[in-house]
Amino acid sequence: MSHKSIDSKYLSYLSKFIRKRDGKAFAELYNYTYKKTYQYACQFLKDPHLAQDAVQEIYISIYKNIDTLKEDSLFQSWMTQITYHICCDFARKVRNTQYEQTDFSSDPKVLNIPSDDDFFRDISAQDFLAHYREALDHLPFAERQAFLLRYEHDFKLDEIAGFLGCSLSSVKRYLRSSRKLLAEQLRSYQN
Repeated sequence: MSHKSIDSKYLSYLSKFIRKRDGKAFAELYNYTYKKTYQYACQFLKDPHLAQDAVQEIYISIYKNIDTLKEDSLFQSWMTQITYHICCDFARKVRNTQYEQTDFSSDPKVLNIPSDDDFFRDISAQDFLAHYREALDHLPFAERQAFLLRYEHDFKLDEIAGFLGCSLSSVKRYLRSSRKLLAEQLRSYQN
């Protein structure tokens, strides 16, 4: 959700007024960040209509939860986290709906995780997905985000770096680490 010209100091300034329920400040936040937030949601969810719904939820959540922000200087990262979590929630809802209608064993996107060993070829899709999700939940936060953005949402490495606010080498390290940890946890499931 990074924006070439988004000024975190300006967002911090706006957040002070949003805390006071200033409608003009909130409208300015919306106008200032909407385009990049929507682009991120579209790329994450791969559906413009779903992205519009997610963006609406994002701004509602920001307005309702502004009092949980500890420091105004952290507003941009706080908003980025809200954006990521809401997009994940929407993607999960879509995935759960599609699960009822789809045979996951024929979906190469779900089972296509890069690995040196093809250790989950014989695992039933339903059991695998349950353990895969559980293994993802055990990953450290940055590794989980990088993995999901890369392999489930097809983000490029530089886009992930921009979203996470870290270097390209950190993204590569997070991805290496997440693949290794997932492989270990899923290998133990297979045995």
